Amino acid sequence: MNDLDEIRKRINKRRGKILTDYHFTKLYNAMTKLMVIMIVGLAVLSYVKISPNGTYIKDYILNSDYYETISLWISEHIFFSVNDMNVSTNISYTHVSDNYYTSSSNEVLNFDNGRVIYVGEQDILGNYVTVLLANGVEVTYGQMNDIFVSAYDSVEAATILGTYDDRLIMIFTKGDNEIDYSSFLELLS
Repeated sequence: MNDLDEIRKRINKRRGKILTDYHFTKLYNAMTKLMVIMIVGLAVLSYVKISPNGTYIKDYILNSDYYETISLWISEHIFFSVNDMNVSTNISYTHVSDNYYTSSSNEVLNFDNGRVIYVGEQDILGNYVTVLLANGVEVTYGQMNDIFVSAYDSVEAATILGTYDDRLIMIFTKGDNEIDYSSFLELLS
């Protein structure tokens, strides 16, 4: 057996492992469909995260009928249960100094159910949002970059009000008196 026969033998051996046009087309189409599904899913999740008070997606797409159907399909086809996932809504901020706070992300999360009573801009506070919570405490969030709510919006606990850069100003007021963060947390519990 000469070298040429050895090369032909190796080429024939490799031919069985080559991706044919048929298999390539099937793989390409499957990957394209997967990417389209992922893009649509990310777009829906982004919209819900950015606009938590948006009614169209929540009322028509994410209602209980569709949710059960979608979660069942995901459970059957992706092999994990959507209902078993726990989402933490523990909202905590770290006190830096004076009225400045930070959190683990740059999102400004609302503490409890309430209503936005002011949205504006001021010299000291910068862009700010004031929320009147159900327990009667007004929380003013200042030094915000983006604001995702408007005046008179109803907001729930863990609603994203906006974003901030390095640190956030938070002022807690009960009636005419300003209270500190630890006293506010006691009122929440």
